[in-house]
Amino acid sequence: MNFLLVLIIFSVLIIAHEFGHFIAARRAGIKVEKFSIGFGPVLFKKQGKETQFLICVFPLGGYVKLAGDSRPEHKGLKHEFLSKPIGTRMQVVFAGPLFNYLLALVLFWIIAAAGFPYIDTIVGGVLEDYPAEAAGVKTGDKVLAVNGVAVENWNEMTTIIQKAEEKVELKIIREGEQLVLDIPLEEKEITDAFGRKENVPMIGIAASANIKTVKYGFPQAIGKGFEALFSSTVLLLKGLVLIVRGVIPFKDAVSGPVGIYYYASEAIKVGIVATLYLMAVLNVTLAIINLFPIPILDGGHLLFCSLEKVRKKPLSEKTEDTLTRIGLVCICLLVVFVLYNDVRRFGSRLFNKDGQIAEQSVEDSGQKTEN
Repeated sequence: MNFLLVLIIFSVLIIAHEFGHFIAARRAGIKVEKFSIGFGPVLFKKQGKETQFLICVFPLGGYVKLAGDSRPEHKGLKHEFLSKPIGTRMQVVFAGPLFNYLLALVLFWIIAAAGFPYIDTIVGGVLEDYPAEAAGVKTGDKVLAVNGVAVENWNEMTTIIQKAEEKVELKIIREGEQLVLDIPLEEKEITDAFGRKENVPMIGIAASANIKTVKYGFPQAIGKGFEALFSSTVLLLKGLVLIVRGVIPFKDAVSGPVGIYYYASEAIKVGIVATLYLMAVLNVTLAIINLFPIPILDGGHLLFCSLEKVRKKPLSEKTEDTLTRIGLVCICLLVVFVLYNDVRRFGSRLFNKDGQIAEQSVEDSGQKTEN
């Protein structure tokens, strides 16, 4: 069942991306010859009015075949891709990543309307020999405000504490009684989301396992969707910068189909909200990666169009073909590396000793978020 659901997740990402190219091409008057989900041998095909729709064996991608989208095929007809102005061609290419991005926004909006999950501000544990213990904080206390700022979830509280200097004022409620405690800060080395070690101020409390959901009305849900989309984009771009700078090892930062299958399987076990959230993040990732200026990716096509616009003429067919082949080789090598890396990292979690898919339960991370 998990395999089928993960397949659906992959398919939704691919359909959104290719539909972006499809609808933009149709609006521009470009004939779409094929719309394929997957690669390899054809499992299903249906001939539409002018487009043949295909489902193929390997569901790890897809493509939209446009009339006259290569120079050998281009006959100068008005419905061909290369007959259109550069700006129109760039819009058709860009529409794929754009639709993934828009789908991510819709998914974040749905999550916000259904109920965003948050870790509550209830103290799940007090660390020994830390300032919070000395100040009298107890397990079960609920934090209402930090330094006079009301907090609704653990992340909000963490942000305020880590930006504070020397001490914080915690307003808590304990057995119906409100207390205000002044707590000095103590620095501790932690590993952040990017794998970097840094010193952050802490008071020595750990989160509980208490999760609450907050539902938002339509206007607020849209705003929350944009906020989540922006946060995911910034987080991904920061990660890419750190990979380029060598701060994060490349092999520890990338995941391919096997890794995505593992994360998707775990998200499905948690529930629909976790699954939708993962789908949203994957859409953001797919959109941004496809904009890399590498030939055969959408970003590579946009690069060729940009060079054509600047030079007032396209690159020579030989140069473009050479660059495309180089890009293809690079992508193939990357795929091989990522698959090997995925198997090394996730193989033992997905398969048991007999080579069968392991039925894992969702791990209860006894790792508590600490402040």
